[in-house]
Amino acid sequence: MNEDCDKRQFGDASLDERRHEQLIARIDELEIRVAFLDDLLDSLNATVAQQAQQLMDLQDQFKLLYNRVDSSGKGEGIEPFNAAQEVPPHY
Repeated sequence: MNEDCDKRQFGDASLDERRHEQLIARIDELEIRVAFLDDLLDSLNATVAQQAQQLMDLQDQFKLLYNRVDSSGKGEGIEPFNAAQEVPPHY
């Protein structure tokens, strides 16, 4: 009877140890994935910030060009372009 109890106790301890090792392995894997995702998130944030700055720069350039065209077009009598009435030459 004592042998059966010893086997059960040993078996349970072995099972608990395997479960513990499996959990440790899963936690390690998840920590690695989180580290990669943090790096990806930082990279994407930097890209978005760079693109936002580029967008603001392009908007400023567009405003400057619009002001140049607007100021130069007033004295020369250039007609404004109306895309709804103008047909492209390939039609």
